[in-house]
Amino acid sequence: MALFQQPLDWNPELINRYDMAGPRYTSYPTAPQFRDHFSEMHLLNAISRSNSEQKPLSLYFHIPFCESLCYYCGCNKIVTNNKQRSLPYIQRMIQELAIYADLFDKNRQVQQLHWGGGTPTFISDDEMSLLMNATRRLFQLADDNTGEFSVEIHPGKVSVNTMQHLRELGFNRVSMGVQDFDEKFNML
Repeated sequence: MALFQQPLDWNPELINRYDMAGPRYTSYPTAPQFRDHFSEMHLLNAISRSNSEQKPLSLYFHIPFCESLCYYCGCNKIVTNNKQRSLPYIQRMIQELAIYADLFDKNRQVQQLHWGGGTPTFISDDEMSLLMNATRRLFQLADDNTGEFSVEIHPGKVSVNTMQHLRELGFNRVSMGVQDFDEKFNML
């Protein structure tokens, strides 16, 4: 059976309008902003300026583990089936989180939290709880559903129980690639 039953109708105007490089959402800040001359003092000054503005905080946690490779993904990832690799990583994330938490004004609320990857649901429910409990201990998270707490998932590899657990942890949004809806790719 042919992949397409009718010829494709290309819209050259639309293609030309979007034929440009865009920022990669997988790096915070985006990769072109990284510079060798950005020192620890630059970081501390930036945090100080941020604290003086008293705006809400946004946190991004990169959990790089995946059970299988998605060929469309350009993220920093570790493809493995070894689930024991994640706990040491999570423990080090919490250590780093504690260092940075001390630098931010405790009165600033986290309004946005995003776990990206990789596939954050690679980690166990207990590891998810460990990371979220540490985050709540170290930062003031919005706890009334006004914050945007998002997690990337692979819909073919996440259980209903894990989805329920994520909701109990405070996540109110999931993110998944459109490619995940293609049954041909879900079988990988």
